[in-house]
Amino acid sequence: MHRLDRVLTRVENVLAAATLGAATVIAIVAILLRYLFGIFLWWSEEAIIYLIIYSTFLGAVITLRHNEHVNVDVFGPFLRARGKRALAIIAAAVTVVYLVCIGALAWLLLFEPFSTSTITPSLKLPLWVVELAVPIGLTLMLVRALEILVRNARGVEAFAEGERSLLEVEAEATGLDPRDVERSVKRDDEEENGR
Repeated sequence: MHRLDRVLTRVENVLAAATLGAATVIAIVAILLRYLFGIFLWWSEEAIIYLIIYSTFLGAVITLRHNEHVNVDVFGPFLRARGKRALAIIAAAVTVVYLVCIGALAWLLLFEPFSTSTITPSLKLPLWVVELAVPIGLTLMLVRALEILVRNARGVEAFAEGERSLLEVEAEATGLDPRDVERSVKRDDEEENGR
């Protein structure tokens, strides 16, 4: 399970960072070219919008991984540990069912005649390329939700990183030594405070 978590974390982080990074680079280049040389990249706005859509759906997966989605815990405070575990299992199961249903519809959307025959205005991409962000994001979320369901069913803390800093979790997931990252951050803080 730990190996799957590391692989998924790397894939999610790389895809989300790459799409958001590409959108940022395109925006900066487009602005510099426009103001310095009078060159207008006619396709840049559309590309930025599509990349932001991809980064949003991939970011939702990362949010699920860290249990940072908005939720209302009405019953949890009134339950003991066993009740909280049962509630977590039910919540994870409902999430899995939801993601299976909506994810299946998202994959079907790609094969609709409208999606295959419509071309985007500037980039001239088939619409299904843009819509692909939805099923990819929902599929990755489904894998994460299944992981959470299995952990809850086994009685393992589904979000074990809750006691660890986000920095430690991300460092470990990307193959870095969390202690090196902690020392680097501490050194940066000391330099910042020493000024």
